[in-house]
Formats: sequence, structure tokens, C-alpha cells
Amino acid sequence: MSSTLGRLGELMGDPGRERVEVPWERSVERLGVRLPQDYRELVERYGYLEFGGDIRVSTPVLEPGGPEEETFNGLYYFNKDVGEMLDGWYEWNPELGRPYEPFPKEGCLLAWANNTMCDYFCWDTSVGDPEQWPVVVWRFDTSELIPFDGGMADFLTALLAGEFPDAREMISPSVPQWRSR
Repeated sequence: MSSTLGRLGELMGDPGRERVEVPWERSVERLGVRLPQDYRELVERYGYLEFGGDIRVSTPVLEPGGPEEETFNGLYYFNKDVGEMLDGWYEWNPELGRPYEPFPKEGCLLAWANNTMCDYFCWDTSVGDPEQWPVVVWRFDTSELIPFDGGMADFLTALLAGEFPDAREMISPSVPQWRSR
């Protein structure tokens, strides 16, 4: 198991599937950024992921044979939609200011997952180095932007272990912790 996944890889165990090769250089072309190593490792090892029946990790297209230049279109359009919603949300909640830029601006929030409760799980790309991007949880329905002092793998570990505040509101404890397809 890769050290970039750390405790998350230990919690999840063997994915029971073949590793997928992803043309990660395309992320820079399409999204304007290099994605963090823990995310790349998670996607290559586990593929499409869902946590607790609620959180869906957005991934590049993983089916072989498709046009390589379209691999990151889904992530791009997902982030474009999230960025437009964040921009509108700032207009509806002017008292909150604009602590994070919406996608596709430089140093923006870049969403990597969402759930059925209208929460968006993002990286704060203003930090610069993708390996240092902290996670920010945008709780749309409660008008909160909650920073997490750690990357995606650390955040998912805290969520699965119930160590993140409101973890049980974000994922269902009655559903298997994760599944890959």
C-alpha cells in the first residue's frame, strides 16, 4: 500500500481490482493544476469510490478506449458547476465574505467529492504545492466553509473513523464504509 494513503489505505485494505493507469498529465491541461499524490493513488488503486453510501469521489474517466483528451472533462464540468454555485452562494451570504476563490480562478477551491447532503469536499489550491493542499468542506445547506488541517487521505480517514465533526451527518453509518466500482 502506498505511503501517500497511510492509515486510509490500511482502513480500506485490498481494493480487489486491478490498478488503473490514468494520464495524470492531462489534469494540468484541463484543470490547470497537478492533482495531489494521495488522490492519484486512491483513484488508481480503487477506481470510482463511494463512502458510507453518501460521499462520491469524482474521478477522471477510467474506461479504457476513450479519447485521452476527454479524461478530465467530468472533473472540469463538476468543478465549473461547483464554482458557479460558490459564486452565487457568496452573493446570497455576503456576511461571510469571499474566503476562497471559485473554480476556475487561480488559488480556487477545487472539488474532489460531494455527498447527498449538499456538502462539497474541496482542496484549497491557494497553498500552491498540491501535496500541501488542505481540505475545505463546503456545507451548502448550513452556510459553512470548514477548513481541515490535512489532505484528502487524512480527511477521509478522519471521516471514516468518526473523528471529524459531523462525520455521521456526512456519511451513513448503516452503509458499508466504502465501495469501489
